[in-house]
Amino acid sequence: MSRYRRSLGWAFRQGINHIAQGISCRYDVPWCRPSKIIFCLTLRCNLKCKMCGIWKSPKTSELTLEEWKNVIVKLKSWLGPFRVQLAGGEIFIRDDIFDLVAFASANNVLTGIVSNGTMLEGEQAEKLIDSGLGYFDVSLDGVKPETHDYIRGCKGVHEKAISVIRRVNQLRKRKGSDLVMYAPVIVCGYNMNELIELVRFVEDEDLDAVMFNPLGPACDADTRWWERSDLWPERGELGKLNHIIDQLISMKMHGARIINSVDQLHAMKAYFSDPSSRGANSCMVGMTNFLLSADGDVHLCFKMPPIGKHTDPFPKVWASQTARNVRREIRECTYECSPGNLPYRRSLLREIERYLRFN
Repeated sequence: MSRYRRSLGWAFRQGINHIAQGISCRYDVPWCRPSKIIFCLTLRCNLKCKMCGIWKSPKTSELTLEEWKNVIVKLKSWLGPFRVQLAGGEIFIRDDIFDLVAFASANNVLTGIVSNGTMLEGEQAEKLIDSGLGYFDVSLDGVKPETHDYIRGCKGVHEKAISVIRRVNQLRKRKGSDLVMYAPVIVCGYNMNELIELVRFVEDEDLDAVMFNPLGPACDADTRWWERSDLWPERGELGKLNHIIDQLISMKMHGARIINSVDQLHAMKAYFSDPSSRGANSCMVGMTNFLLSADGDVHLCFKMPPIGKHTDPFPKVWASQTARNVRREIRECTYECSPGNLPYRRSLLREIERYLRFN
């Protein structure tokens, strides 16, 4: 019962903060705290995904394990229990990832990993579950190997991803682990005919859900990136894509394991029809995000200048004039960003539900 009460208290505080983020964004004052924490642990990657430019980025220095542990302690003292997404690059390139997750878990910090699923080998899957990881996302962009491999830029990676998904899934069940497993899918013209089958794959494999993310710009993309992407659906394909999304909506409403809300799926149709159409001042990342790059810079948005360093006091960084200036840049930004930051803000009830589930 005490754990349940703590869960309710945590969810309630996050709900209040969710409301405060909306007010803070409207009045341009940081009366809230960030809720989306991401550690970009490395820019190194073993794949050459067509929708991602990280693998082409100049490699930077990386914080050590001890430095990341110190970041966790500082954030915990400011935010209390929090969730953090560990991302890259491909984070399993770092051999200290299991130690970092275990440290976070011991400090009541929920961790999630996003991976391409090609570098988790042998006994590492068991180490991953034993570390206390909260959720594990393995990208899967097609049921056909040739589809997934083309999007991911390397042959043979579909087989590896499927193998890791099945191995970790079997282990979590055998150990009675609370680990949540999602299959994130990039929605694009190249794989749209396999989206329905991907939902069925997730259900047949007894994963928790599929997560659809519409194709967005790479980190090195220009402002009209979709006009030059061979993954973007052709104008003549939009009718078929809309029909497929309508099928996903129907499946969702009948209980399919799709984590996206119906509103999110509807928004994808408008996005693919015109990716440049977004509401003015609709981006809230300046009040929701607290991102740390591999070299320890603190960002509100990775497209914007840093607002501080990992060695700075985080509450002061959040409320600084530098942060205020960057928030102004975010409000005035005309970059056609991924819709994940724009029309997809969860409702208060859904946000509280997620915090209860993942506590």
